[in-house]
Amino acid sequence: MYLIATDNGLYKLDKELEKLTEDYEVNDAILPYICSSERGVIFNYKEVIINEGCWRLWEFGNTIYASIEGPKIYEIKDGKVKEILNLTKEAERLGWEFPYGPAHITDFALFRDQIVATVEEGNLLIGKSISQLKPLDFFADMHNLLAYGENLLIATANGIYVTKDLTIFNKVINGYAHGLENLGGIIVGHIMSQEPLIISKDNGISWDKVSLKLPRPTFGVTAIAKKDERKVIYSTSAIYEVDVIENKAIELVKEIPMTRRVIRV
Repeated sequence: MYLIATDNGLYKLDKELEKLTEDYEVNDAILPYICSSERGVIFNYKEVIINEGCWRLWEFGNTIYASIEGPKIYEIKDGKVKEILNLTKEAERLGWEFPYGPAHITDFALFRDQIVATVEEGNLLIGKSISQLKPLDFFADMHNLLAYGENLLIATANGIYVTKDLTIFNKVINGYAHGLENLGGIIVGHIMSQEPLIISKDNGISWDKVSLKLPRPTFGVTAIAKKDERKVIYSTSAIYEVDVIENKAIELVKEIPMTRRVIRV
């Protein structure tokens, strides 16, 4: 099953497509929690538990962390909500910015026993825990993270970067990049293009295009989630199951509001 967060509600994709919410922008969901830049964090479809713009949810150690504009992070645990990180002063000092409001954290990953987080637009963050996240020197308009073997991949507005040590960052492909999925031996990403899907078979160092025309992703769209070792679910304005090895796509849903994120459940 998949959840599809869109500009106009949250959908569930199973045998059929089912709309779960009212008409508002949804950026992410870990049910029963929904993350919306318009309405904040919503519990059980009705109760607003954080009344500030939400951009990402991350579950780690039986705790859900909500990325809130600022950037700020709230901890949701045992029915209680607590602000545990506020980087608004760092955002002002370091020049973090976002065209449609305050900067925010877009993704989290575990890498070399530490938590890494991306800022749109700002410095890469690292810490032993969420509350200890501190900025590194690397600065970009960052969207997604993937820890793969010895490498950390960072999808940004001007390409994908790879680092082994969080000191040296090498750009390995150009383009407005979003979405990074580990299929097990293959990494799938996407860029803003009529042929958006790209794959890597060498830990993210080199990339090849998947020769398939699909509905083009726009800004802020994380359009892919793993189906199996060779397939992804791809969703922008329509939903497809794509075999990235055979370059074949099956249309599952003809039309859907523009996707914000595809979430495998």
